[in-house]
Amino acid sequence: MGFWNDATQQAILDTTIAIGGAGGAGYMIGLELARIGVQRFDIADPEVFEDVNSNRVFGVRDQTIGLNKAEVFRDDILAINPEAEVRVYTAGLTRDNVAEFKLRADLGRDATELNMPDLGTMVCREARRRGIPVLNVEYVGHGAQVTVFDPTRRFTFERMMGLDENAPLDAIATQTISSSRFLSYIPKYGDLRTLMAIREGAPLPSNMIGAGTAAQLGVAEAVKLIRRRVGEKHASPTFAPRVRWLDPYAGVAGRTRLPRVSYYRHLAVAVVRNKSKSHETAGYTKDARARRGDVD
Repeated sequence: MGFWNDATQQAILDTTIAIGGAGGAGYMIGLELARIGVQRFDIADPEVFEDVNSNRVFGVRDQTIGLNKAEVFRDDILAINPEAEVRVYTAGLTRDNVAEFKLRADLGRDATELNMPDLGTMVCREARRRGIPVLNVEYVGHGAQVTVFDPTRRFTFERMMGLDENAPLDAIATQTISSSRFLSYIPKYGDLRTLMAIREGAPLPSNMIGAGTAAQLGVAEAVKLIRRRVGEKHASPTFAPRVRWLDPYAGVAGRTRLPRVSYYRHLAVAVVRNKSKSHETAGYTKDARARRGDVD
């Protein structure tokens, strides 16, 4: 109280959020929304925690390694609010359970892997059928970006990712999403050899600054969506194709309605800085990773 009114607080208490994927940003978004007052969560993730998740996911502790992510997520939310209602889907999201997963949700957070575009498409299509907005949050380097897919608007998840809006899920599963589709911001300090390594199959590097920034952007948009639902006129979510980004390390922030143009503009700056040797070297080449014995 003090920065929002009684109607907003009650709306927060009455909100149900469905979170598909308990990764770094998704996990923090859930915990922070629980502290704000959200009391109902549906969480889906089929994976277990590994020690390599510990650099960015709050749920990873020595005693949670090997446990299902969604179940640990539930326990952490209940540790904040024992009266919260949390449903978990330890099989992850499937065509058989996605309708139930979205049944009672007021908003969704899609944290499915972009290398499996059929999952994100499935989640967003079900959300559109039910009139539910979906948060899309990504992080790169020490920065992050956010956009929201509004079920009443024409700019869908498929359109943003360059996928056929009418194609069946089996066909979409065979497609590849270009990074220009899901990244509107590339840090100018980035070592482009890192991007080359990722294209060659190296894991996407991550850190707490980027994951934490993504979570803050996601929580802010979630509150805007909740306030908008109860008619608060000052709430202005970042609806696709608009994308908002923030990089606290570089001290920059921005917003665009032309995400692909923004991607190539930021990429051009990074290329120039890499050629002039004014970027920060990251040591993520294949040889450097092999020398260190990095975990794939």
